[in-house]
Amino acid sequence: MTNSKRRTLGAIALTLGLVALMLILILTALHIVGTDDGLYYSEQMKADILPRAGISDGDLRDLDGRLAAYLAGDGAALNAGEGVVEMPVFGETRPAFNAKEMTHMEDCFKLFALLRKVRGRLIPWAILLTVGGAYLLQNRRKARLAAWVSPLILLIPLGAFGVWAAVDFDGAFTFFHRLLFTNDLWLLNPATDLLIRICPQSMFMALGLRIALWSLAAVIAVPALATLITFIWPKNKQDEANKWNDNRAMRRASAQRPKTFDFGEKH
Repeated sequence: MTNSKRRTLGAIALTLGLVALMLILILTALHIVGTDDGLYYSEQMKADILPRAGISDGDLRDLDGRLAAYLAGDGAALNAGEGVVEMPVFGETRPAFNAKEMTHMEDCFKLFALLRKVRGRLIPWAILLTVGGAYLLQNRRKARLAAWVSPLILLIPLGAFGVWAAVDFDGAFTFFHRLLFTNDLWLLNPATDLLIRICPQSMFMALGLRIALWSLAAVIAVPALATLITFIWPKNKQDEANKWNDNRAMRRASAQRPKTFDFGEKH
């Protein structure tokens, strides 16, 4: 393999490795936010939810904890004994969630399980591509270029979606759900479904904003750290050899350039 092909392959691998690292952090942020019952049960959320939920403050706290634990991987968190947990809803004791809501939560459970699986699969690839790409590249300047290019691969689509959500949250929210789910069970009715009353759109907007901020921090931090490493990593003989070879090639090209002399136009 020629030096040019090796460096090109190294630059591509390093860029993809950094993108994988950013994706791991973004998925981690999504998982942390989506399974944090403290964010569901903030004082602002509670003030907006309780008047319409039809359940007590204690039951709301209990349900939020169960939902967070369920999405984190505890498949029995929404059950009490052999059935769905029951509680008074508008004064009538009944299962907290009906069959439609439970089926939708099962879909959400599978999505979070897939998130954890994808994140786990990305970790070794991120390490392999980043380390292997840097080894093949062995060029500080090109490594910094790869670090600066890598966030654009994510910022362009994520930024476009973020702008869409800021301008038309309903449209972005609907698109996002139709992309993730193969059914319409997520279209819940506030009059009959408790799940939508305790997880209103305002909550999703707050959680989405937090995920967006953490994702932006990840997209900035990874290339910034990679760039910093290129400055503080000790130089080795290969670095000096590359620099010498590059300078020698430039000197040769300059020496081989044909010289022309312009004596002016003859009269």
